Amino acid sequence: MQIKCKHCNEVVDAEDINLDRMLGKCKSCNAVFSFEDQIDASGVKQGPRSRGVVPLPKGFVVEDDGRDLRISRRWFTPVAIFLLFFCVAWDGFLVFWYAMALGEKMPGPFGIFFILFPICHVAVGVGLTYFMLALFLNSTTIVVSQGLLSVRHGPLPWKGVRDIPIKELDQVYCKEKQHRSRNGSHTTFEVHAIQRGPKPEGGSLKLLSGLLEAEQALYIEQAIEKHLGIEDRFVGGEMPR
Repeated sequence: MQIKCKHCNEVVDAEDINLDRMLGKCKSCNAVFSFEDQIDASGVKQGPRSRGVVPLPKGFVVEDDGRDLRISRRWFTPVAIFLLFFCVAWDGFLVFWYAMALGEKMPGPFGIFFILFPICHVAVGVGLTYFMLALFLNSTTIVVSQGLLSVRHGPLPWKGVRDIPIKELDQVYCKEKQHRSRNGSHTTFEVHAIQRGPKPEGGSLKLLSGLLEAEQALYIEQAIEKHLGIEDRFVGGEMPR
C-alpha cells in the first residue's frame, strides 16, 4: 500500500515512514503527520512480532499457576513521604484556624467569614490527604481468572475498576501520556485493551493509568498476552518498545 500526505496528497517515500510511531514526513510540503487512519482504512493487519522480554519491575508481585494470573503493584513512591509532611502542615493550619475561629465565638458576618473563607483549602486538604493515604496503603491488582480480566484498587476506594470477559479481549498495548504544567512536563504510561465486537469510544478500554515507568506498563502487557496466548501485534498509537 502507499502512504499519502494528509496535507498535499503526495505519496510519501518508504524511507520517510516511521512504522514504530506511525508517522510520515512529506518531502513535498515538509509536513509531519500520522498515517494510522490510512493503515486502518486499508484493512491491512499487522502480523505477530517478536519483542524482547521485559523483566519483572520492582514492587511487582506475580502469581501464575498456568490457570490463573495475578499481578499486584504497590502505589508507594517517595512522593508519599513528601506529601505526608505537606498534609500535616496544611491540615494542621486548618485545624488551628477553625479552633481559633470557633473558640473565639466571633459574632455576626465576621465570624461567618472566618468559617467560610478556607472552605476551598479544606477541599484541597481532604483531596491531598486521601491521595497521600492511598499512596501509602493502596495496591493495584490485576487478576485473570474464571473467564474475566479484573482490575481492582484498594483498600481505599479508587476509580478505574474493570471487568472484561477474556473472550472479548483481542489485544493489549501501552501508551505514553504527556502532562504539561507551569513547572514543566512529565510522562506517565497506560495499559489499554482492544475488545472484539463493538468498540468503546476511542477504540480501546483503559486498564491502568498513571504508571511512572515504561517497563511497568510493558510488563503488564507482556504478562497478560503470554498468559492468554495472545499474539503481540502492532497497534496504531502504541508506545514503542
